[in-house]
Amino acid sequence: MADILAEILNGFSEILSSFAKDPSIWWLLAPILLFWLIIEVYFGRYKKEKLGWNTALGNGLSMFWIVVISLKSLFDEALGLFSIDKLIFVVFIAIYSIFIIFVSFTHKLKENIFFLVSSPTVIYYLSAIAILWINDLLAITLWVIIDLVILYIIISVLEAILRKLIPTAPAAEHAEMQLGRV
Repeated sequence: MADILAEILNGFSEILSSFAKDPSIWWLLAPILLFWLIIEVYFGRYKKEKLGWNTALGNGLSMFWIVVISLKSLFDEALGLFSIDKLIFVVFIAIYSIFIIFVSFTHKLKENIFFLVSSPTVIYYLSAIAILWINDLLAITLWVIIDLVILYIIISVLEAILRKLIPTAPAAEHAEMQLGRV
């Protein structure tokens, strides 16, 4: 049991230290984390609003930019020699983002199911992991993957708490915004 706990702690240490290995990575991470936080605060303030097709489309487009940035990083590596597992991951992210974009345009899936897979938490979390891993700042191991799943659950709980703590927008202000008067 102590070995498992040590591996979990090592995985979390790897994840947390990845953010400090190369300060220049913050040019990519800061917008992702800022957009994610702003969207969460928005939905915390306007609790009755739900993710819409246009927001899902924007999330898919944001993720596609991560694909472009990741491909650039992969092909910038020395002599174009990069790991095939990273390329497979980027292709997966590309397919996922194209799927989100396509379904956002066509409305082919039910909203309640589709909005779960195109939510800001899923999109921005995967985007941050992709940037860290593709740029060799995060070593992916079985324990890191387990910790990333645990971290996702923790973040989801913290988001739910944040949304509850943020004061709801006054009803009149919200109604005027809906009518375009503000």
